[in-house]
Amino acid sequence: MRDGSGVFVPFAGGDHDWAALELGAWLATATGEPLRLAGTRGEVSGHGRDASRLLADASMAVQRLTGIVAEPVLAEPSPTGLADATAGATAVVVGLSPRWRHEGLGEARGMLVAPDGPPVLAVHRGPQPSGIAPREATTRFTWSAGG
Repeated sequence: MRDGSGVFVPFAGGDHDWAALELGAWLATATGEPLRLAGTRGEVSGHGRDASRLLADASMAVQRLTGIVAEPVLAEPSPTGLADATAGATAVVVGLSPRWRHEGLGEARGMLVAPDGPPVLAVHRGPQPSGIAPREATTRFTWSAGG
């Protein structure tokens, strides 16, 4: 395994990010690669939030429901920060907003899709229950491949 490799999931807490996290956890299990959750670090000036707490909460939720430990990775808060943080990835699973058809991937996520970069799988939530949703959950999640 390369240093910095693994299944990376850029995570900001949206419904589509949870769908990507679910698929990322399944891929990490199937490949034996580590699962890494990527978010942005706070700016040096003190402006902007650090994603550490969000990534820790998501990692705990996935670990509790699936037994998979997700390692947090903090990217620089710049347009290329996410692409730089995932450069050595085995795969990147990115959630798509419901607005992606009108707004596109967005600048940071769009930079993930590069000819010399890792494979990127884009997913969005769907109407069926997911594999990591608690049985008593009323919210339903699933993933579907985008391309």
